[in-house]
Amino acid sequence: MQRVVMKSRIPAPACHLSWTVRKISNGLYAVAATSNGSDYDFVGNYRSLADAHRAGRLYARQLIHQSHLMARSA
Repeated sequence: MQRVVMKSRIPAPACHLSWTVRKISNGLYAVAATSNGSDYDFVGNYRSLADAHRAGRLYARQLIHQSHLMARSA
């Protein structure tokens, strides 16, 4: 059995994409997102829990697309 090791020529940035949703008041939720696990960006305030999570997913998706574009252009 032969062992195959693949190495990337271009180092890829490590990402920790997550978001948090906090209930601020009745019917109002705040969303913050992070790409490194420690520094959070405020995403916005939303009227429903579903909209808040949707915004968090969209923000995380946009962050990962931006990081892929930056890695390709480097």
